[in-house]
Amino acid sequence: MPRRLAIIGLDCAEPSLVFGGLLPELPHLAGLMARGRWGRLDSCHPPITVPAWACMFSGRDPGQLGLYGFHNRRGHVYAEPALASQADLEAPCLWDLAAGAGLTSAVLGVPLTYPPRAIQGAMVAGFPAPAGAALSWPRSLGPLLERWGGGPYLADIQDFRQLDPADLLAQAERLARRRFAVAQGLYRQYQPEVLTMVEISLDRVQHAFWDENGPGRQAIAGHYRLLDSLVGDLLAVLEPGTLVLVVSDHGCQGRAGNLAINEWLIAQGWLKLKQRPPRPSALKPEMVDWPASRAWSEGGYLARIYLNIQGREPFGLVPPAQVPALKREIKARLEAMTGPGGQPLGNQVLDPLDLYRQRRGCPPDLMLYPGGLAWRASGSVQPVAGTDILLPDNDTGPDQANHAPQGILIAALAAGPDLTQAASLAQAGQEVAGASLYDVLPSAREWLGIAPAPGAQPAEVGPGQAWRWLC
Repeated sequence: MPRRLAIIGLDCAEPSLVFGGLLPELPHLAGLMARGRWGRLDSCHPPITVPAWACMFSGRDPGQLGLYGFHNRRGHVYAEPALASQADLEAPCLWDLAAGAGLTSAVLGVPLTYPPRAIQGAMVAGFPAPAGAALSWPRSLGPLLERWGGGPYLADIQDFRQLDPADLLAQAERLARRRFAVAQGLYRQYQPEVLTMVEISLDRVQHAFWDENGPGRQAIAGHYRLLDSLVGDLLAVLEPGTLVLVVSDHGCQGRAGNLAINEWLIAQGWLKLKQRPPRPSALKPEMVDWPASRAWSEGGYLARIYLNIQGREPFGLVPPAQVPALKREIKARLEAMTGPGGQPLGNQVLDPLDLYRQRRGCPPDLMLYPGGLAWRASGSVQPVAGTDILLPDNDTGPDQANHAPQGILIAALAAGPDLTQAASLAQAGQEVAGASLYDVLPSAREWLGIAPAPGAQPAEVGPGQAWRWLC
């Protein structure tokens, strides 16, 4: 019989909670840990949903994929970046490699799988996807998804930052229950050798309720308990001996505030506006005096900073020979920034030239992790010059959390009907160190006995670090 693999993705699952204070409340995850291996999973740069899941399942880094975030520039022009979709993901993924080996896959809720495409098996799209769009391949699956889930299949919670807290929790529970019910339906329908699913509701709940010691912590703990129960229900239907990987793309931490990156660039003299907006507003291309600007940025969980380079941008101001020096100056000033109490804010500035094997598409020239990701970046500009650079509120809606650079990995074998006779992996129950999301694809290939993708880079070819932990 061919080996089977089930990857259960819990977007934003935080290791300090799963492996720490909440563990006694998570019996199914604890059971997997006891008979398997577990540890923190380093994310990619940047540690955000897109591109992290695409990196995990393709084995490529963001530069190789040309995916640097939810939105990406379509050329070196002054225009709004475009929302990423599966059409941008050209590298073969786990389910493509499995098909090449004659194996069937069921892919459910994985970010960046809209629009769904034909594979050997079934694909049901995840976030981001437009409301009301067809989310399954084959299209005939639509009625089955609703029947299995007890209601319309949901890719995400629409406008989750604008919802009443009680409504958000109710929608998050509905989303999770339907997603896992559909996972069981797909598994029974297709009997796939490879089941790959991602549930995103935990990310939404933590962004809304993150609170180290207050009532929000109870809402988060309740959702972890729900997910643990749903994982247990899915484990019960898996073929005994299936390798189960429970993973997250990144972790979660509290948000201390927002750093207004474009206001900072204006204050430094590197960004010039034609005129300020009448109210706080996201930076729009038409606001910028491009022939007089050297740099601008997008906001979000991090700041992606672009230089206005001669010969690259239409009104480029920075001569190419001056680019390295300008990068160094921006980096030095940002990393010297102090916080509200006068202590170093802890900004981290990264250069894609140092991070990625390739740089397809239009990568940022620098990436800023404000406060080491304890802060978010605000891309908005204000009606009046000279306003504070460090702001208490998030500019895209209420948000209590930011991402953390490590997620979780739990690897164990699915048990048979008698859970007391579950098979154990070598060195069962031990924590491991040094795992990366780039280990997931080669580890999956090694387990399934399938070859790497044609043209794979050397780091993608051999067994992953995670696989070595299993042996």
